[in-house]
Amino acid sequence: MTTETLFSLNRTCLPWRAALTFGAITFALSFFCMTLIEVSGAVSPLWFSTALLTVLIFRQPVASLPLIALACTAGNAAAIAAISGPGFPHILFPLINLFQAMMGGALLRRLLDRKSPLGSLLSWSKMVITTGVLTPLAGALMVSWLMTLFDRASPQLFSTWIVSEAIGMLSLGPVCLLWRGDYFRTNFNPAVLYETLLTLAITLTLTWLSLRYLPWPFTFVIVVLFYSAVRLPRFEAFMVFLATLTLMTLVLALNRLNVKADTGIFSSVPWLPFLMAIIPSHMMALVMHSFRKEKKHITESETRFRHAMEYSAIGMALVSPQGQWLQVNKSLCQLLGYDEKALSAMTFQQITHPDDLDADLRQLHALLLGDIETYSMEKRYLRKDGELVRALLTVSLVRDSEQLPLYFISQIEDITGLRHTEEVNKRLMQRITLANEAGGIGVWDWNLKTGIMHWDKRMLQIYDLQTEGEATYLTWVNCMHPADRQGAIDAFNLSIKTASPIDIQFRIATDHGTRYIRSQARIMLDEQGEVEKMLGINQDVTTMHQLTDALYQEKERMHITLDAIGEAVITTDEEMRVIFMNPVAEEMSGWRQEEAVARPISEILRITEGNDGPEVENLLLCKLPTKKSVPDLDRDLVLHNSDGERFDIHYSITPLKTQQGENIGSVMVMQDVSESRAMLRHLSYSASHDMLTRLPNRVSFEHQLMTMLHSAAEQGRQHVLVFLDLDHFKAVNDTAGHAAGDALLREIAVVMKSHLRHSDVLARLGGDEFGLLLQDCPLENGRERVEQIISAVLGYPFVWENLLHRIGASAGLTAILAGNSASEAMAQADMACYRAKRSGRGQLAVYEAPPPTPLTASRPEN
Repeated sequence: MTTETLFSLNRTCLPWRAALTFGAITFALSFFCMTLIEVSGAVSPLWFSTALLTVLIFRQPVASLPLIALACTAGNAAAIAAISGPGFPHILFPLINLFQAMMGGALLRRLLDRKSPLGSLLSWSKMVITTGVLTPLAGALMVSWLMTLFDRASPQLFSTWIVSEAIGMLSLGPVCLLWRGDYFRTNFNPAVLYETLLTLAITLTLTWLSLRYLPWPFTFVIVVLFYSAVRLPRFEAFMVFLATLTLMTLVLALNRLNVKADTGIFSSVPWLPFLMAIIPSHMMALVMHSFRKEKKHITESETRFRHAMEYSAIGMALVSPQGQWLQVNKSLCQLLGYDEKALSAMTFQQITHPDDLDADLRQLHALLLGDIETYSMEKRYLRKDGELVRALLTVSLVRDSEQLPLYFISQIEDITGLRHTEEVNKRLMQRITLANEAGGIGVWDWNLKTGIMHWDKRMLQIYDLQTEGEATYLTWVNCMHPADRQGAIDAFNLSIKTASPIDIQFRIATDHGTRYIRSQARIMLDEQGEVEKMLGINQDVTTMHQLTDALYQEKERMHITLDAIGEAVITTDEEMRVIFMNPVAEEMSGWRQEEAVARPISEILRITEGNDGPEVENLLLCKLPTKKSVPDLDRDLVLHNSDGERFDIHYSITPLKTQQGENIGSVMVMQDVSESRAMLRHLSYSASHDMLTRLPNRVSFEHQLMTMLHSAAEQGRQHVLVFLDLDHFKAVNDTAGHAAGDALLREIAVVMKSHLRHSDVLARLGGDEFGLLLQDCPLENGRERVEQIISAVLGYPFVWENLLHRIGASAGLTAILAGNSASEAMAQADMACYRAKRSGRGQLAVYEAPPPTPLTASRPEN
């Protein structure tokens, strides 16, 4: 994460307003710390104002630092004076804080990256050493020396000053360094905010309880903070650390800490364990941040490569060093005419043209030896149907950590059409050259002083004039197309005025129709350097213009069609009537091309939202779009063909235009995504169900439990939670084998479900443990239903390999009450099940709340 200015006030406010704001914040922080001193009677274990000013000096422009430093120092002094009254501390201590902040800010400017100050554990270590050790030590030495002058020096003040400044910097400093002015605009995530607030509430609660009632509470606090470091993003974790340190300080200041030992270093510096709690948590948060960045980078790289290969318009493959096709994409299969299975069973040598094989193998050998890193070559492949395919092959080698070859990455681009087009263009250019040489180019000159114009014979032929006639300026102007006339006149006048060459195209009207003319000319000067005449040529480029336009249209169609190879492709005219359908489109739509031609595309395609959903009302299927149109990927579009078949599809419609931008039709490309969507549905089912019994798994069960807890709290509905544990299941598993155990679990699941209502939820929690949720069921009714299930399980005759096995079941019930959490409800059901099993198995027990425990009692040590 990169960071910007600590606060954006200096960008939107006047400098003095920003300084006043920072001064007010400093006053509030110092007032809070001084209040803790007043309450506890000792130096505050937290001092935030130095940390804030240090980060401001690190972040703010140098020009604004004097005003900000003055405002913050004044706010610090005012807070000290407000609490302790007038005296030398409210002048001395703020100046020492300013000295520390200037020293720390200057060091951070030299050591940290302004854009990413805490980008790694090394950056955090630099911050700790400079602002958590060196500057607090320097400040403590200075204050001790000054206090010596007033005979008020104290070793305890020296150590307390260091620890208080260090804790303040470690708790507030990272938050200020990571804060961004646009955090809520660019990084706001409701899910992260919810988890952060929930984690903060739980952390503060557990910290309070551990500090109040647990012996050696800081060990427990470290565990709680480690959880925050692992679960939350870096900035949110540091916010939780800051709130936790503040709470711990309040507990210490209010003398609410439960500490067994009150001697030694803890009695002299009681907040030293705070450092022991916060430093490992900081390190863990930064380690997790680096881990997440690396994981995200790896995931993005893998996704990019997978998508590049899967959706590439050119053929791509992974090939073993021996030449075996390891993985191929759809484009390559379509290019070579083989399906993926058939191609994977072959080597590239088998389908390479014999005349190209040796050159390819030589390059491959050089790549394996490390002489080259990659190579490209043109080669020919033998398609399944016997046709030759010209391709541009690019190969690179992937090696393992020991530099041994793993596989080749091959990119195979079909250039058959390109080579054919090049041959066509070459022949066309030969014809054009021959035409120019045979016909010549019209030459003219224009005396600008006399106004006389001379045209040669070819010029007169281009304009369809008599070869014996003469042409004038008016002849040239009158022959021009009205739409081009004024532009051409202006261009020639500008050329004459600036004595610069001209190259212009315009149209002329002749007896044989409109012609396109390219005119090039230069200004000729006389001996005095004045403009004398203009010498130029006219070239009839009508044929070239028509050819260019035709080639542009053909290129546009070819380009879009090549992009759609392997998918369903439908070409339409400007009225969205079908012109062409490839075989895939015929198969998916159920229409043959001969039947679909000239029909509106909306007539042959019926698309719905889902299998049985409403028909999509898409005007793009009835009216030519002005630009490429693609529906949202999250829409489950289904194509129903005339034969009753259904295809999950994704489609795009791209308009075709002439060189002048006129619409001439469109190309629709449809992809059959049935397999990918089916895989997604299967993965969703597998994530929420136990694949052995086909029952919901623990994750799904806990989600249903949360729903029932919510309905119990919001609507007062009665539900029952049941834990069932099979008796003697281990004996069946041990004697008859795991296969018998699996079969028994499947059959028992069917037996239990037969005694349940449709609204009840039965889940396998793991092993031979099952969970049951009885919706809208009083506890007594639930007891009767569970007794039926236990009786059915006890009486079920399980036969395996002609041997009869009997098992039983024990169950624990608890009512799902408003105010309970999911973990509490499951713990109650588990305790009841445990009591039932201890009562002799095959029993049923209802959870009974234990008598309340006195508040002063402490939990035994583990």
